[in-house]
Amino acid sequence: MTRFKFKECLLIGAALLATAFTPQTAEAQRSHGIAAVVNDDIITSHDLRQRVLFMMATTGVERDEESLQRVQAQALRNLIDEKIQNQEAEKYELEISPDEVNRSVTSLISRNGLEPQDVIQRLAAADISIRTMQNQVEADIGWQRIVNGLYGSRIRISDAQINETLNRLSANAAKPSYNVAEIYIEASPEIGGMDGAMEGANAMITQLSQGAPFPLLAQQFSSAPSASNGGMVGWVREGELRPEIDELLVNMESGNVTKPIQVPGGVYVIALIEKRTSETETLFKLKQVNYLAETQDEKDAAKGKLLALQGQITSCDTLVTDIKAHENLRQADMGELKTSDLAEPILEKLGGTDVGGLTEPIETPQGVAAILVCDRSVSGSNVPTRDEIENRLMDQQLAQASKRHLRDLRRQATIVIR
Repeated sequence: MTRFKFKECLLIGAALLATAFTPQTAEAQRSHGIAAVVNDDIITSHDLRQRVLFMMATTGVERDEESLQRVQAQALRNLIDEKIQNQEAEKYELEISPDEVNRSVTSLISRNGLEPQDVIQRLAAADISIRTMQNQVEADIGWQRIVNGLYGSRIRISDAQINETLNRLSANAAKPSYNVAEIYIEASPEIGGMDGAMEGANAMITQLSQGAPFPLLAQQFSSAPSASNGGMVGWVREGELRPEIDELLVNMESGNVTKPIQVPGGVYVIALIEKRTSETETLFKLKQVNYLAETQDEKDAAKGKLLALQGQITSCDTLVTDIKAHENLRQADMGELKTSDLAEPILEKLGGTDVGGLTEPIETPQGVAAILVCDRSVSGSNVPTRDEIENRLMDQQLAQASKRHLRDLRRQATIVIR
Protein backbone atom coordinates (compact mmCIF):
# COMPACT_ATOMS: atom_id res chain seq x y z
CA MET A 1 0.00 0.00 0.00
CA THR A 2 1.43 3.39 -1.00
CA ARG A 3 2.33 5.85 1.73
CA PHE A 4 1.87 9.56 1.12
CA LYS A 5 2.90 12.91 2.55
CA PHE A 6 0.12 15.42 3.06
CA LYS A 7 2.51 18.34 3.51
CA GLU A 8 5.74 18.76 1.60
CA CYS A 9 8.14 21.45 0.38
CA LEU A 10 8.65 22.19 -3.29
CA LEU A 11 10.29 19.07 -4.58
CA ILE A 12 12.17 20.20 -7.64
CA GLY A 13 14.79 22.93 -7.61
CA ALA A 14 15.76 25.32 -10.36
CA ALA A 15 18.59 23.12 -11.61
CA LEU A 16 16.31 20.12 -12.10
CA LEU A 17 13.55 22.15 -13.69
CA ALA A 18 16.01 23.51 -16.21
CA THR A 19 16.07 19.99 -17.68
CA ALA A 20 12.31 19.41 -17.48
CA PHE A 21 11.94 20.31 -21.14
CA THR A 22 14.18 18.61 -23.62
CA PRO A 23 15.92 20.96 -26.09
CA GLN A 24 13.54 19.81 -28.82
CA THR A 25 10.49 20.47 -26.68
CA ALA A 26 11.76 23.85 -25.57
CA GLU A 27 12.46 24.81 -29.16
CA ALA A 28 8.97 23.73 -30.17
CA GLN A 29 7.53 25.88 -27.41
CA ARG A 30 9.45 28.93 -28.59
CA SER A 31 8.54 28.44 -32.24
CA HIS A 32 4.79 28.48 -31.69
CA GLY A 33 3.40 31.61 -30.06
CA ILE A 34 -0.16 30.31 -29.67
CA ALA A 35 -1.00 27.05 -27.90
CA ALA A 36 -4.81 27.33 -28.13
CA VAL A 37 -7.66 29.73 -28.86
CA VAL A 38 -10.76 29.63 -26.64
CA ASN A 39 -13.55 31.56 -28.30
CA ASP A 40 -11.70 34.84 -28.91
CA ASP A 41 -9.06 34.47 -26.18
CA ILE A 42 -5.54 33.18 -26.74
CA ILE A 43 -3.49 30.80 -24.60
CA THR A 44 0.13 31.44 -25.46
CA SER A 45 2.89 28.87 -25.54
CA HIS A 46 4.51 30.87 -22.75
CA ASP A 47 1.37 30.47 -20.62
CA LEU A 48 1.39 26.71 -21.24
CA ARG A 49 5.10 26.35 -20.50
CA GLN A 50 4.72 28.31 -17.26
CA ARG A 51 1.83 26.13 -16.13
CA VAL A 52 3.68 22.92 -16.99
CA LEU A 53 6.76 24.04 -15.07
CA PHE A 54 4.58 25.10 -12.14
CA MET A 55 2.80 21.74 -12.03
CA MET A 56 6.08 19.87 -12.19
CA ALA A 57 7.63 22.03 -9.48
CA THR A 58 4.75 21.60 -7.05
CA THR A 59 3.94 17.94 -7.66
CA GLY A 60 7.29 16.31 -8.31
CA VAL A 61 6.34 14.76 -11.64
CA GLU A 62 9.10 12.69 -13.20
CA ARG A 63 10.86 14.37 -16.11
CA ASP A 64 10.46 11.63 -18.71
CA GLU A 65 8.72 12.21 -22.03
CA GLU A 66 5.57 10.27 -21.10
CA SER A 67 5.06 12.22 -17.87
CA LEU A 68 5.75 15.49 -19.66
CA GLN A 69 3.08 14.76 -22.26
CA ARG A 70 0.57 13.92 -19.53
CA VAL A 71 1.34 17.14 -17.65
CA GLN A 72 1.15 19.22 -20.82
CA ALA A 73 -2.27 17.75 -21.69
CA GLN A 74 -3.60 18.42 -18.17
CA ALA A 75 -2.06 21.91 -18.06
CA LEU A 76 -3.68 22.83 -21.37
CA ARG A 77 -7.06 21.50 -20.22
CA ASN A 78 -6.78 23.52 -17.00
CA LEU A 79 -5.88 26.68 -18.92
CA ILE A 80 -8.81 26.18 -21.33
CA ASP A 81 -11.22 25.76 -18.40
CA GLU A 82 -9.81 28.88 -16.75
CA LYS A 83 -10.29 30.90 -19.94
CA ILE A 84 -13.93 29.79 -20.06
CA GLN A 85 -14.37 30.65 -16.39
CA ASN A 86 -12.77 34.08 -16.87
CA GLN A 87 -15.01 34.75 -19.87
CA GLU A 88 -18.03 34.04 -17.69
CA ALA A 89 -16.64 36.37 -15.02
CA GLU A 90 -16.36 39.14 -17.63
CA LYS A 91 -19.89 38.40 -18.82
CA TYR A 92 -21.21 38.98 -15.29
CA GLU A 93 -18.81 41.92 -14.76
CA LEU A 94 -17.21 40.38 -11.69
CA GLU A 95 -14.37 42.29 -10.09
CA ILE A 96 -11.78 40.39 -8.08
CA SER A 97 -9.22 42.53 -6.30
CA PRO A 98 -5.49 41.67 -6.30
CA ASP A 99 -5.59 41.67 -2.49
CA GLU A 100 -8.27 38.97 -2.49
CA VAL A 101 -6.25 36.85 -4.90
CA ASN A 102 -3.07 37.27 -2.86
CA ARG A 103 -4.84 36.31 0.36
CA SER A 104 -6.15 33.15 -1.27
CA VAL A 105 -2.71 32.31 -2.70
CA THR A 106 -1.13 32.78 0.73
CA SER A 107 -3.79 30.60 2.32
CA LEU A 108 -3.32 27.85 -0.27
CA ILE A 109 0.46 27.84 0.15
CA SER A 110 0.24 27.83 3.94
CA ARG A 111 -2.33 25.02 3.89
CA ASN A 112 0.26 22.87 2.17
CA GLY A 113 2.78 23.48 4.96
CA LEU A 114 4.89 25.97 3.00
CA GLU A 115 6.16 29.51 3.58
CA PRO A 116 4.77 31.90 0.91
CA GLN A 117 7.99 33.89 0.47
CA ASP A 118 10.04 30.72 0.19
CA VAL A 119 7.71 29.42 -2.53
CA ILE A 120 7.95 32.66 -4.51
CA GLN A 121 11.76 32.55 -4.37
CA ARG A 122 11.91 28.90 -5.41
CA LEU A 123 9.52 29.49 -8.30
CA ALA A 124 11.51 32.52 -9.44
CA ALA A 125 14.73 30.50 -9.32
CA ALA A 126 13.05 27.99 -11.65
CA ASP A 127 11.92 30.79 -14.01
CA ILE A 128 8.27 30.40 -12.93
CA SER A 129 6.20 33.51 -12.28
CA ILE A 130 3.95 33.56 -9.20
CA ARG A 131 1.38 35.03 -11.60
CA THR A 132 0.80 31.46 -12.84
CA MET A 133 -0.60 30.53 -9.44
CA GLN A 134 -2.45 33.84 -9.09
CA ASN A 135 -4.22 33.31 -12.42
CA GLN A 136 -5.39 29.88 -11.32
CA VAL A 137 -6.70 31.17 -7.99
CA GLU A 138 -8.37 34.20 -9.58
CA ALA A 139 -10.29 32.00 -12.02
CA ASP A 140 -11.42 29.77 -9.16
CA ILE A 141 -12.66 32.69 -7.04
CA GLY A 142 -14.68 34.12 -9.91
CA TRP A 143 -16.11 30.76 -10.86
CA GLN A 144 -17.30 30.00 -7.32
CA ARG A 145 -19.10 33.34 -7.24
CA ILE A 146 -20.81 32.60 -10.55
CA VAL A 147 -21.94 29.13 -9.48
CA ASN A 148 -23.22 30.42 -6.13
CA GLY A 149 -25.07 33.22 -7.88
CA LEU A 150 -26.65 31.00 -10.53
CA TYR A 151 -27.54 27.99 -8.42
CA GLY A 152 -27.31 28.95 -4.73
CA SER A 153 -30.86 30.28 -4.55
CA ARG A 154 -32.30 27.42 -6.61
CA ILE A 155 -31.02 24.54 -4.50
CA ARG A 156 -33.28 23.52 -1.65
CA ILE A 157 -32.27 20.90 0.89
CA SER A 158 -35.43 19.24 2.20
CA ASP A 159 -36.06 17.87 5.67
CA ALA A 160 -36.39 14.46 4.03
CA GLN A 161 -32.82 14.72 2.69
CA ILE A 162 -31.49 15.76 6.09
CA ASN A 163 -33.46 12.98 7.79
CA GLU A 164 -32.11 10.43 5.33
CA THR A 165 -28.55 11.52 6.12
CA LEU A 166 -29.24 11.44 9.86
CA ASN A 167 -30.73 7.96 9.51
CA ARG A 168 -27.62 6.75 7.73
CA LEU A 169 -25.32 8.35 10.32
CA SER A 170 -27.37 6.83 13.11
CA ALA A 171 -27.20 3.38 11.56
CA ASN A 172 -23.41 3.68 11.25
CA ALA A 173 -22.85 5.52 14.53
CA ALA A 174 -20.88 2.72 16.15
CA LYS A 175 -18.62 2.17 13.13
CA PRO A 176 -15.17 3.77 12.61
CA SER A 177 -14.93 7.17 10.91
CA TYR A 178 -12.37 8.12 8.28
CA ASN A 179 -10.73 11.40 7.32
CA VAL A 180 -10.10 11.05 3.60
CA ALA A 181 -8.88 12.93 0.54
CA GLU A 182 -9.48 12.06 -3.10
CA ILE A 183 -8.11 12.40 -6.60
CA TYR A 184 -10.59 11.64 -9.36
CA ILE A 185 -9.35 11.14 -12.91
CA GLU A 186 -12.25 11.55 -15.32
CA ALA A 187 -12.29 9.07 -18.21
CA SER A 188 -12.66 11.83 -20.81
CA PRO A 189 -11.95 11.30 -24.52
CA GLU A 190 -9.05 13.78 -24.32
CA ILE A 191 -7.00 11.41 -22.14
CA GLY A 192 -8.00 8.17 -23.85
CA GLY A 193 -11.11 7.19 -21.91
CA MET A 194 -10.96 4.66 -19.09
CA ASP A 195 -7.54 3.33 -20.11
CA GLY A 196 -6.12 6.85 -19.93
CA ALA A 197 -7.82 7.49 -16.58
CA MET A 198 -6.35 4.29 -15.15
CA GLU A 199 -2.92 5.25 -16.47
CA GLY A 200 -3.27 8.69 -14.90
CA ALA A 201 -4.33 7.23 -11.55
CA ASN A 202 -1.31 4.93 -11.53
CA ALA A 203 0.89 7.92 -12.31
CA MET A 204 -0.59 9.76 -9.30
CA ILE A 205 0.22 6.79 -7.05
CA THR A 206 3.78 6.64 -8.38
CA GLN A 207 4.30 10.34 -7.71
CA LEU A 208 2.86 10.01 -4.20
CA SER A 209 5.24 7.15 -3.47
CA GLN A 210 8.10 9.43 -4.51
CA GLY A 211 7.03 12.15 -2.07
CA ALA A 212 4.71 14.38 -4.09
CA PRO A 213 2.21 16.24 -1.85
CA PHE A 214 -1.32 14.89 -2.19
CA PRO A 215 -3.09 18.31 -1.98
CA LEU A 216 -1.13 19.76 -4.87
CA LEU A 217 -1.61 16.68 -7.05
CA ALA A 218 -5.34 16.85 -6.34
CA GLN A 219 -5.50 20.55 -7.10
CA GLN A 220 -3.74 20.19 -10.43
CA PHE A 221 -5.00 16.83 -11.72
CA SER A 222 -8.27 15.89 -9.99
CA SER A 223 -11.64 16.38 -11.71
CA ALA A 224 -13.56 16.06 -8.42
CA PRO A 225 -15.22 19.16 -6.92
CA SER A 226 -12.86 18.75 -3.94
CA ALA A 227 -9.84 19.58 -6.15
CA SER A 228 -9.91 23.27 -5.22
CA ASN A 229 -9.58 22.21 -1.56
CA GLY A 230 -6.62 19.94 -2.17
CA GLY A 231 -8.84 16.87 -2.55
CA MET A 232 -10.07 17.05 1.05
CA VAL A 233 -13.35 15.21 1.60
CA GLY A 234 -13.23 15.32 5.40
CA TRP A 235 -14.64 12.93 7.98
CA VAL A 236 -16.99 10.24 6.71
CA ARG A 237 -18.41 6.97 7.98
CA GLU A 238 -18.98 3.70 6.24
CA GLY A 239 -21.85 4.08 3.81
CA GLU A 240 -21.23 7.73 2.93
CA LEU A 241 -18.86 7.01 0.04
CA ARG A 242 -19.17 4.69 -2.92
CA PRO A 243 -19.25 0.96 -1.98
CA GLU A 244 -16.04 0.38 -3.95
CA ILE A 245 -14.27 2.92 -1.69
CA ASP A 246 -15.89 1.78 1.57
CA GLU A 247 -14.70 -1.73 0.91
CA LEU A 248 -11.03 -0.64 0.85
CA LEU A 249 -11.17 1.87 3.73
CA VAL A 250 -12.12 -0.81 6.24
CA ASN A 251 -8.73 -2.51 6.00
CA MET A 252 -6.53 0.54 5.34
CA GLU A 253 -4.06 2.13 7.73
CA SER A 254 -3.73 5.87 8.24
CA GLY A 255 -1.24 7.45 5.85
CA ASN A 256 -1.89 5.00 3.03
CA VAL A 257 -3.28 5.45 -0.46
CA THR A 258 -5.57 3.01 -2.27
CA LYS A 259 -4.88 1.29 -5.53
CA PRO A 260 -6.83 2.82 -8.48
CA ILE A 261 -10.57 2.39 -7.92
CA GLN A 262 -12.49 2.20 -11.18
CA VAL A 263 -16.06 3.55 -11.10
CA PRO A 264 -18.45 4.51 -13.89
CA GLY A 265 -16.94 7.55 -15.58
CA GLY A 266 -13.46 7.51 -14.12
CA VAL A 267 -10.95 6.33 -11.53
CA TYR A 268 -10.41 7.34 -7.88
CA VAL A 269 -7.27 7.41 -5.76
CA ILE A 270 -8.18 7.74 -2.07
CA ALA A 271 -5.86 8.78 0.76
CA LEU A 272 -6.71 7.81 4.35
CA ILE A 273 -5.39 10.65 6.49
CA GLU A 274 -6.72 9.44 9.83
CA LYS A 275 -8.96 6.71 11.17
CA ARG A 276 -10.61 6.61 14.56
CA THR A 277 -12.99 4.47 16.47
CA SER A 278 -16.25 6.30 16.88
CA GLU A 279 -17.34 7.39 20.32
CA THR A 280 -20.76 8.16 18.92
CA GLU A 281 -23.86 6.46 20.25
CA THR A 282 -27.40 6.58 18.95
CA LEU A 283 -30.24 6.31 21.44
CA PHE A 284 -33.63 5.11 20.18
CA LYS A 285 -37.06 5.20 21.79
CA LEU A 286 -39.01 2.41 20.14
CA LYS A 287 -42.34 0.62 20.19
CA GLN A 288 -43.16 -2.69 18.56
CA VAL A 289 -46.25 -3.43 16.54
CA ASN A 290 -46.85 -7.13 15.84
CA TYR A 291 -49.23 -9.72 14.47
CA LEU A 292 -49.32 -13.21 15.94
CA ALA A 293 -48.99 -15.76 13.14
CA GLU A 294 -48.04 -19.41 12.94
CA THR A 295 -48.00 -20.55 9.31
CA GLN A 296 -46.00 -18.93 6.51
CA ASP A 297 -49.22 -17.95 4.74
CA GLU A 298 -50.38 -16.14 7.88
CA LYS A 299 -47.01 -14.41 8.16
CA ASP A 300 -47.13 -13.29 4.53
CA ALA A 301 -50.61 -11.86 5.06
CA ALA A 302 -49.44 -10.10 8.22
CA LYS A 303 -46.54 -8.50 6.33
CA GLY A 304 -48.98 -7.02 3.85
CA LYS A 305 -51.11 -5.60 6.65
CA LEU A 306 -48.11 -4.00 8.35
CA LEU A 307 -46.91 -2.49 5.08
CA ALA A 308 -50.36 -0.97 4.61
CA LEU A 309 -50.09 0.65 8.05
CA GLN A 310 -46.82 2.47 7.27
CA GLY A 311 -48.59 5.63 6.21
CA GLN A 312 -51.33 5.40 8.84
CA ILE A 313 -49.33 4.96 12.06
CA THR A 314 -47.15 8.03 12.48
CA SER A 315 -46.90 8.70 16.20
CA CYS A 316 -46.12 6.75 19.35
CA ASP A 317 -48.49 9.02 21.28
CA THR A 318 -51.53 7.81 19.32
CA LEU A 319 -50.40 4.22 18.66
CA VAL A 320 -52.85 2.55 21.05
CA THR A 321 -55.77 4.35 19.43
CA ASP A 322 -54.48 3.77 15.89
CA ILE A 323 -54.37 -0.01 16.22
CA LYS A 324 -57.69 -0.56 18.00
CA ALA A 325 -59.58 -1.26 14.80
CA HIS A 326 -57.09 -3.92 13.66
CA GLU A 327 -57.80 -7.44 14.89
CA ASN A 328 -54.86 -9.46 16.23
CA LEU A 329 -52.57 -6.40 16.16
CA ARG A 330 -50.63 -5.77 19.38
CA GLN A 331 -48.19 -3.15 20.56
CA ALA A 332 -45.40 -3.16 23.13
CA ASP A 333 -43.09 -0.49 24.49
CA MET A 334 -39.43 -1.39 23.83
CA GLY A 335 -38.18 1.56 25.89
CA GLU A 336 -34.84 3.32 25.26
CA LEU A 337 -32.16 1.31 23.48
CA LYS A 338 -28.63 2.14 22.31
CA THR A 339 -27.24 1.13 18.96
CA SER A 340 -25.03 -1.38 20.72
CA ASP A 341 -28.12 -3.04 22.23
CA LEU A 342 -29.68 -3.83 18.86
CA ALA A 343 -28.95 -6.59 16.37
CA GLU A 344 -27.58 -5.67 12.94
CA PRO A 345 -30.75 -6.69 11.01
CA ILE A 346 -32.85 -4.37 13.18
CA LEU A 347 -30.31 -1.54 12.79
CA GLU A 348 -30.55 -1.92 9.03
CA LYS A 349 -34.32 -1.52 9.22
CA LEU A 350 -34.03 1.50 11.54
CA GLY A 351 -31.44 3.10 9.26
CA GLY A 352 -34.08 3.75 6.59
CA THR A 353 -36.88 4.84 8.94
CA ASP A 354 -37.63 8.41 10.05
CA VAL A 355 -38.89 9.38 13.49
CA GLY A 356 -42.62 8.62 13.50
CA GLY A 357 -42.15 5.96 10.87
CA LEU A 358 -42.76 2.23 10.89
CA THR A 359 -39.98 -0.10 9.75
CA GLU A 360 -40.31 -2.81 7.13
CA PRO A 361 -41.87 -6.01 8.58
CA ILE A 362 -39.59 -8.42 10.45
CA GLU A 363 -40.39 -12.09 10.87
CA THR A 364 -40.23 -13.40 14.46
CA PRO A 365 -40.82 -16.88 15.94
CA GLN A 366 -44.26 -15.70 17.12
CA GLY A 367 -45.31 -13.90 13.94
CA VAL A 368 -44.43 -10.64 12.18
CA ALA A 369 -43.42 -7.32 13.77
CA ALA A 370 -42.61 -3.78 12.75
CA ILE A 371 -40.88 -1.17 14.89
CA LEU A 372 -42.19 2.35 15.35
CA VAL A 373 -39.44 4.95 15.89
CA CYS A 374 -40.63 7.31 18.63
CA ASP A 375 -37.38 9.28 18.90
CA ARG A 376 -33.76 9.14 17.84
CA SER A 377 -30.81 11.11 19.19
CA VAL A 378 -27.13 10.92 18.30
CA SER A 379 -24.49 11.92 20.83
CA GLY A 380 -20.71 11.83 21.02
CA SER A 381 -17.76 13.20 19.08
CA ASN A 382 -17.83 14.23 15.43
CA VAL A 383 -21.63 14.30 15.23
CA PRO A 384 -22.91 16.88 12.72
CA THR A 385 -25.89 19.06 13.53
CA ARG A 386 -28.83 19.39 11.18
CA ASP A 387 -27.43 22.73 9.99
CA GLU A 388 -24.04 21.15 9.29
CA ILE A 389 -25.68 18.33 7.35
CA GLU A 390 -27.70 20.86 5.35
CA ASN A 391 -24.54 22.84 4.54
CA ARG A 392 -22.71 19.68 3.49
CA LEU A 393 -25.55 18.63 1.19
CA MET A 394 -25.72 22.16 -0.23
CA ASP A 395 -21.98 22.14 -0.97
CA GLN A 396 -22.29 18.76 -2.69
CA GLN A 397 -25.11 19.95 -4.93
CA LEU A 398 -23.32 23.21 -5.75
CA ALA A 399 -20.22 21.22 -6.67
CA GLN A 400 -22.25 19.05 -9.04
CA ALA A 401 -23.90 22.14 -10.54
CA SER A 402 -20.45 23.68 -11.04
CA LYS A 403 -19.21 20.60 -12.87
CA ARG A 404 -22.27 20.46 -15.14
CA HIS A 405 -22.17 24.17 -15.94
CA LEU A 406 -18.50 24.12 -16.88
CA ARG A 407 -19.02 21.01 -19.00
CA ASP A 408 -21.87 22.71 -20.88
CA LEU A 409 -19.82 25.86 -21.49
CA ARG A 410 -16.89 23.77 -22.71
CA ARG A 411 -19.18 22.04 -25.23
CA GLN A 412 -20.52 25.36 -26.46
CA ALA A 413 -17.11 27.01 -26.75
CA THR A 414 -15.05 27.22 -29.92
CA ILE A 415 -11.70 25.70 -28.93
CA VAL A 416 -8.82 25.46 -31.38
CA ILE A 417 -5.64 23.74 -30.22
CA ARG A 418 -2.55 24.61 -32.22
